[in-house]
Amino acid sequence: MKRERIISLLSCILVLLSVQLTSAQNVKANRVHAVTDLSHEFSFYADHRFHQQYLKGHKGVTNWCDLYHMDFSNANLLILLSCDDRIDYTPEDLKVINDFLNDGGGVVVFGSEKTRAQNTLLKKFGTQFSKPATLPFKAEERFSNAEIEAANGAVLDFNEAESWQVIVSDSENKPVMAKTKVGAGTLLVASRSLAGSHPSARDSINAELWKTILPEIANGKKVNANQPFKGCGIENLEYTEDMGSFVLTYNDYMKPYAGAMEEVYKRTFPFIETRMGVPLSPGMASKITLLATGGGGFSSGAVIALAVWWGGFPERDDSMIEFLTHESVHSWVLPFAEVWNEPIATYVGNLVMMDMGYREEAEKRISKTIERALKYDADMTNYDLQGNLTGEGAELEKGARNDIYWGKSYWILEQLRKENPTLLADYFKLKRTFAKPENISSYGMNETVTLLSMAMKKDMFTWFNQHGIKVNKSDSLIKEDLNQK
Repeated sequence: MKRERIISLLSCILVLLSVQLTSAQNVKANRVHAVTDLSHEFSFYADHRFHQQYLKGHKGVTNWCDLYHMDFSNANLLILLSCDDRIDYTPEDLKVINDFLNDGGGVVVFGSEKTRAQNTLLKKFGTQFSKPATLPFKAEERFSNAEIEAANGAVLDFNEAESWQVIVSDSENKPVMAKTKVGAGTLLVASRSLAGSHPSARDSINAELWKTILPEIANGKKVNANQPFKGCGIENLEYTEDMGSFVLTYNDYMKPYAGAMEEVYKRTFPFIETRMGVPLSPGMASKITLLATGGGGFSSGAVIALAVWWGGFPERDDSMIEFLTHESVHSWVLPFAEVWNEPIATYVGNLVMMDMGYREEAEKRISKTIERALKYDADMTNYDLQGNLTGEGAELEKGARNDIYWGKSYWILEQLRKENPTLLADYFKLKRTFAKPENISSYGMNETVTLLSMAMKKDMFTWFNQHGIKVNKSDSLIKEDLNQK
């Protein structure tokens, strides 16, 4: 009896070891090397957030360049989150996508009934999104038992429905996510609403579904974890043009817009320099990169990345002047960012708009920004720049705090500029002189008010304290005569 129990126990152990070994082999077989495409439409979410949410434990890179210049030799999953409708996937792109699929790779295409460029691509594979779906959604049981999250979605139409496997359906049993074989690979098509989209990656919806399906989609092609797997980054863009004071970089999709961006930047630059009062620091804003988007850009100091369709550009350029100035100012103020970094950058953009012939529009934008703060603080005495209560009133929610941050910043700058029209130029000249890393270790509101006092030629600490912003002259790392004549 004892011998039989031992044999039975050993059998159970062998079964468990077999299951664990099979599981380990499956994990190895399902290793994913994913490429997320940013070249057809840039978003901060596409820059590694999708990978963070759904492909942890696997490798992920991004592509900023022409899709057909990306090295897919050691990749097995391509994520096409979006394509701006002002451009399309080119014949060269389509060839690369087909070759990748035929080689066993997995391709995921997201879209909706409104995404023209995505649907144009999908028609090549016998499908497209046709109309809004009806909630709630449900997944095939083997992919996920969890409730499917989505605020909306779109129904897929197929030329040959029998060649597609439906993974998620709407309440009327219409497909909103499906896959099909293409060559040795797999094409997965999904409503965009089924995956996260927030730049903070805080909305990891349907994680169980995605963590199950993505390795399966990629499993037709094996990759080698010990061989190079690199993205095609912003530093690898196909075109690099020396414009004298800056270098313009872009890919083929952005080539039609390069001339207009070069012209508006060259035209705007002298006005920015005049408003800032000092030349651009060496090396700062030395590279301008074009992004395939109508919203969102960034500055990293040396590199300014600009949304090419911002504010209707290139048909109209007033908002682009403001936006371009905003991103440039972020580089101009370094090595220490401003305490009102976003508002002051856009405020300078509004002033440059005035200088370049858009006074009425610029004044309207400044006025509306200030009005949003005045709703919460009519005499501008009760909150600091972050919207914290420092006087009388109620604690503010996040949106109201943001209105204070922008509106009060604008209001302060407008008040000071009425008395000293060259305030900003005077202030930034002083900042360039006194706010150096070798002299100070940090730059906050006390240092800011010190330099504003010097620019105004009078002590401004009392005035700022009266207007809800708690500052202390003795705490400033910049020790200078605030009443310089």
